[in-house]
Amino acid sequence: MEFTECLKDRLTLTLKSGLLCAVMLMPATALAQSPEVVHSDEPAPVAMAVEAEDTAANSTVADSTVAKSADQRKITRLSGHIQSKYRVSESKARHIVQEAIRNAERHRLDPELILALIAVESTFKERAVSRVGARGLMQVMAGAHTGKIREIGGSHQLFDPAKNIHVGSRILVKYLNAHSGNLRQALLSYNGSLGTRSKFPDRVMRIYRDLQRVTVEG
Repeated sequence: MEFTECLKDRLTLTLKSGLLCAVMLMPATALAQSPEVVHSDEPAPVAMAVEAEDTAANSTVADSTVAKSADQRKITRLSGHIQSKYRVSESKARHIVQEAIRNAERHRLDPELILALIAVESTFKERAVSRVGARGLMQVMAGAHTGKIREIGGSHQLFDPAKNIHVGSRILVKYLNAHSGNLRQALLSYNGSLGTRSKFPDRVMRIYRDLQRVTVEG
């Protein structure tokens, strides 16, 4: 009888110990299996944000690279054409085209339009002076645009290709705005021949279209 009671007590103790161990081990097992505890809610969004920023940055760099590559192709094609047709040195042609592209972006114009205007006005001679006193590549009349001339340091600065193209582009934009975007009327005003039967706009437009073809076709 005593042996039986002793055996029962030992079995009861063993069973209780086993249950206690199971209860103690259960949280650890659940912790190991639960994805909600192992994976925190915060790191994932942070990682996603960083990844999104990296993607956006890479996209911006890629877009900038493509734009620069396109500009370089345009510079090469246009400067080569100008060098050949107007007998301009390679370095001078590239500089003029670069300034035309820079000012086109600044003033929302086509660089080919600026170059066409230069071709008709001065045939790419930065020291050109007309009989009425117009100066430089875009044949700017200093007396008619005193404010703009003062900003670049005086009329002698019109022989600087970069400053001349900057002022000439601003004047063209002014006339485009005045004529609600009518390019023909703006060109007549630029040339001082508004109200006449001048062929000046036709000459500019013909070269403008030619330069656009050069840009596209190479």
